[in-house]
Amino acid sequence: MLDFRPPLDSPPLIALVNLTLPFYMRFGLHDTKVQPAPGAIERFKSYQGKRALICPNHSNRHDPQIMFEFSRISGETFNYVAAREVFDWQNGFNGWWLQHLGCYSVVRGAADRESFKMTKKVLSEGKKKLVLFPEGEISRQNDTLMPLESGAAQLTFWAVEELAKQAAGAALDPVYVIPMALKYTYPKDIQENLKVTLSALEANLGIKSISGASVYHRLRAISEKLLITLEKEYGMKPAADADLNQRVSILRQSILTNVSNQLQVELPTNVRQLEMVRVLRNHVDDVVYAPEKDFSEYEKKVHEERATTLRGFYNDLDRVVNFIAIYDGYLKESLTQERFADILDRLEREILRTREPSFRGSRIVLLDVGEPINLSERYADYKSAKKATIAKVTDEIFNQVSGMLTKLDQYRKPILLS
Repeated sequence: MLDFRPPLDSPPLIALVNLTLPFYMRFGLHDTKVQPAPGAIERFKSYQGKRALICPNHSNRHDPQIMFEFSRISGETFNYVAAREVFDWQNGFNGWWLQHLGCYSVVRGAADRESFKMTKKVLSEGKKKLVLFPEGEISRQNDTLMPLESGAAQLTFWAVEELAKQAAGAALDPVYVIPMALKYTYPKDIQENLKVTLSALEANLGIKSISGASVYHRLRAISEKLLITLEKEYGMKPAADADLNQRVSILRQSILTNVSNQLQVELPTNVRQLEMVRVLRNHVDDVVYAPEKDFSEYEKKVHEERATTLRGFYNDLDRVVNFIAIYDGYLKESLTQERFADILDRLEREILRTREPSFRGSRIVLLDVGEPINLSERYADYKSAKKATIAKVTDEIFNQVSGMLTKLDQYRKPILLS
């Protein structure tokens, strides 16, 4: 099992990062700016010093940097929850950096008791607000929201529960969930950069670009070729009348079933495919990251052979996540540069195997802050009907973030592709 990485907040390092962050946003992130909606900063600052869990959508790999920039703008420092595996990147240096900036780890989808205890501690003590992305995965969809995990509401109620024990019948201090929306926009025309990526994908798949074809039809051709390739790889023969949405959904489920059969793990029923991914990923993690300190040399060799085999399943599971929100019509609904870039990011990860998709151009990240939800006021409901109350709060977070994503469109002038 992956070991827990606690926060090791370093005020001098955080101050240094805040000082240099504008330069990093300009030169490290190719001129990315954060633009809060009117009233967003004031609304957030009105809850300064209050216990709160901040819940932004998670559409982009740079969301953590955007939240750190928002921390600088708002004048508050936060703690952050991050997926455990990212702490091992760059031979552990990434983890050292994250921990000293106030991050701590969670094994996604698992009963990570140490992480849960830390979340309860951070929220109940209230020294800093906590940032947690309730989608659980990077959606790579700038305009829409994936279904949220219930963990944000559950963890916050546990903190309220801790305060209730301390209060011993007295009035509870408020503990808030603050929904937040992030929307990435390209203020300048990036069509030439999009075409460069299209050409790279076509070359990798052996597709000859048709002169004069629209970028949409080029993307459709790439998607069709990719889908045919994966269907063949996984031994699938789709029905002749199956549309693209059906084929993608069947492919995802086929991959999950194939992995579960090889791991001899029974998949839960009546749950979303993303939850199935987490069940299987946690099983692989348990084997790959099993502690070896008490193993003999022979046991270590056998374990490494098994772990090497299982690591191959990460690619299968990442593939499912990569296509979890793809559906035919996403571009037809609104053929903006941003939506097109969303799809290209996914295809780059799948076809070109890039962990960091290409930068397309300078960006403005529109940001809005929702109406905080006081979970202390819902504590009586939680005690009498836990699942229903958690579901209701989760729906409220979802509805607020979705609404803000739509409203943020008024602060941009979208560039439509031909």
